[in-house]
Amino acid sequence: MKLDVVKREKDFLRVFGNEAESYLQGQLSQDVEGMLDGESRFTFLLQPSGKVDAWLRIYRQTQNDYLLDVDKNYGDLVLARLKRFLLRTDCTVEILNYFLYTEIANSRIENSFVDCFAIPYSWFGFEFTDYIFKNESLPEGFNLIDYQLWEETRIKAGIPEIGKEIDESTIPASLGIVDFSVSFTKGCYTGQELVARIDSRKGGTPYRLVKISGASDVSASQGYLFQNGEKIGTITSEAVAGDGFFALGFLKRGIETPTEAQIVDSDSNDKKVLVMPLEG
Repeated sequence: MKLDVVKREKDFLRVFGNEAESYLQGQLSQDVEGMLDGESRFTFLLQPSGKVDAWLRIYRQTQNDYLLDVDKNYGDLVLARLKRFLLRTDCTVEILNYFLYTEIANSRIENSFVDCFAIPYSWFGFEFTDYIFKNESLPEGFNLIDYQLWEETRIKAGIPEIGKEIDESTIPASLGIVDFSVSFTKGCYTGQELVARIDSRKGGTPYRLVKISGASDVSASQGYLFQNGEKIGTITSEAVAGDGFFALGFLKRGIETPTEAQIVDSDSNDKKVLVMPLEG
């Protein structure tokens, strides 16, 4: 049986050397020292101010040898950011030319592919398996499907993307994925203060990431959410599938979810949408 997979463009980096583990422990929001061989975790790479430089995944190959993957075109940013504080440290960071295919499911088949890392993960009730290869040729056991299916599923699942939901002004807690991406039991790391301060207070961030859905007659939005004529949020990603309109966006603090709102579509018509929390 062939697996239906989507080819996704990602950037990959290898971080290795006798001090790679301790260096990454002080740079990433996740607990790198607690990882086992073959384990992966999502993590933030933060600015000293605590805002997001990148959101990525770290995979431990062996102790002091790690593979990072980040959204396409942001590998150089991660490379430069990691090298910025790399002073007199036995640690090397380099770009790799690897390739990733995603199964929008978890078939739990045995990984028999050559030079492949298979990484299953769950996301708010959705199941995925990422296959990372060292060469570009499509494995015989894969059936390539339309990339648009990934984009629709990413939005429905609430997975943020750099350049859409994430930029240099993003506060980690606004994305609703701190539980997946931050360790609150590890020692100090760059940008930790803002993460800890927001976690300790009840008010939250000025805006938070939410899911948005509507009827299939909504073709596209003009980028904003309204409620009773007031602008209450923005739309960052959207897709129209056979079963309706789906989007991700940021909702103003103080508005509870689920809630009804309106968007203005591309034809300047008001359309009702439902705004839900990420876990809804």
